[in-house]
Amino acid sequence: MSQTDPASTDPELKKYRSLRDALLWVAGMLLLTYLSSVLTLPWKAVSLAFALAGLVWGVVALVRTAHVKSPWVLRFATAAAMAGCAMFGFVASAQIIFWDATAQFEECTSSALTDRALENCSSTYTEQLGGTTLPGAGISRHQ
Repeated sequence: MSQTDPASTDPELKKYRSLRDALLWVAGMLLLTYLSSVLTLPWKAVSLAFALAGLVWGVVALVRTAHVKSPWVLRFATAAAMAGCAMFGFVASAQIIFWDATAQFEECTSSALTDRALENCSSTYTEQLGGTTLPGAGISRHQ
């Protein structure tokens, strides 16, 4: 005689476990996307893969929430995690697009010892990206 656990055969419980797994994957991908987006180049590119995986798992989780009675907070949390993955992925992709400027900025900030040097790095980075610095917002290298 084989005894089976009634909880393992309950289809409703399987749906909830499946949803839980998808939500854990989304949360994990969000965390990995953030952690890899603060790395230096070329490792920053890994965050794009994590962001994409987070979006895919987010869609899977949203589909699975439709199959179970779930509170709105699960759907909201899933959408928020997907937005976080998209945001961190967008920031990382922008830094990858401007690879040379970002690499110079990272090199500059790693050797900066004072706040003034950090402000100079930020000002130079902003100028390289085509932006302008506001008066008093940073130290310009033309002073």
